[in-house]
Amino acid sequence: MEFITKKQSAVSRTSLAILTAWMFFLLCYISRVEPSVIANELMESFGITASRFGLVSSCLYITYVAMQIPTGVLLDKYGPRAIISIGAITSAVAVYLFGSAQSILQLQLGRLLLGVATASGFIGCTKLINELIHPKKYALFVGLTMFMGCIGGICGSAPTAWMVARVGWRETTFVIAGLGVLISALAFFCMPSFKSSPRGEKNAGNMLDGLRILAKNYRYWALGILCAISYLPITAVAELWGVPFMEKKFALSTANAALSSIFIFVGYGIGSICTPCLARCWNSCKKVLLIFTVLTILVFLPIICVDSLSFRQCIFLLFLFGVFGGTVPLFFTMAYNMVPSQYGGSSSGFTNMLNMSGAIIFQPLLGGLLDYFRSRYGDPANPDGTPIYTLAMYNNAFSVVCWCMALSVLLLLFIKDVRRQEISS
Repeated sequence: MEFITKKQSAVSRTSLAILTAWMFFLLCYISRVEPSVIANELMESFGITASRFGLVSSCLYITYVAMQIPTGVLLDKYGPRAIISIGAITSAVAVYLFGSAQSILQLQLGRLLLGVATASGFIGCTKLINELIHPKKYALFVGLTMFMGCIGGICGSAPTAWMVARVGWRETTFVIAGLGVLISALAFFCMPSFKSSPRGEKNAGNMLDGLRILAKNYRYWALGILCAISYLPITAVAELWGVPFMEKKFALSTANAALSSIFIFVGYGIGSICTPCLARCWNSCKKVLLIFTVLTILVFLPIICVDSLSFRQCIFLLFLFGVFGGTVPLFFTMAYNMVPSQYGGSSSGFTNMLNMSGAIIFQPLLGGLLDYFRSRYGDPANPDGTPIYTLAMYNNAFSVVCWCMALSVLLLLFIKDVRRQEISS
């Protein structure tokens, strides 16, 4: 009986620790997605174009990507408790700085600091999973982590838009900052402190050994780049440009247009859980990646090419766009199996660095394409000088997503498949 009680207590502590890490990752997503529902307010308040707005939003990813490898190494050395606690309180400061901004520079500084703060969001979760969960369940729990991030994306879209419409975007941002303070306290008191590996594995004498293993493996770099392309449904569409696109396509309010992001995130969360299960059943990651990438292209093409789509049809296609795009857990699991498990933080950090580089490129790229096509249409503007972006401009800009997905299909043909034990890890 005493043994059962101790085992139940250990399970409860593990569950609480993972739930706290998931809460932080959820908050990271809310903070990342928030600019998509206040895009019009920011462009009007600060008098900026789509290109400049895309650059402001992508500032987060510059520091986020730059901090992935250092954060992964720090996670391997100090453990998730310290790093996530610091990350959560720092995110609160960053969000408050963004919400109180009186200039474009302050907006950019807030996003840059938020990138540093949220760098431990996803890889902190994967490191904690690596320490507390059996390796055979790693892929599933990474998928569940992505699902929690998608819930954060949902909370950062329509619910945030609803709150912005009632209390204002600055006040909404301050509430998000308060949640960061709360999660920081929870992480400090609820997470275990790992002074050594719980599985009895020897820690590396040199923290950079894992990075050397990764950097020398060309297959690892290829996986990271493909992972970035597979994440475009989230970084390029759901997190930023999807909401203004739906506003133009169906003449919706921001709150109603944000429903599109919700369905992408829901689909992506479901896909993130289903893809590891399918890969395990089929004994092939490559087959799942190829099929799902092709299907992602096929469901996105009608969204940008067929003007006669009804709102419900478009929402359904966006949901499938998210489901078929949910292949990221497979890339992280394949990368995880390329290094010893004590370098799990470095592995996740390196992969996520390459993965999130796509946001740095594509968020401002799509903004730039919008401005380019606007210039081709005679630079339309409102009487107050605010630029006008038509549906045709969005359709043309979004076509780059399909081209990149098509390129990834070709690259996947040259990627070596993984063995069953790699899928199960």
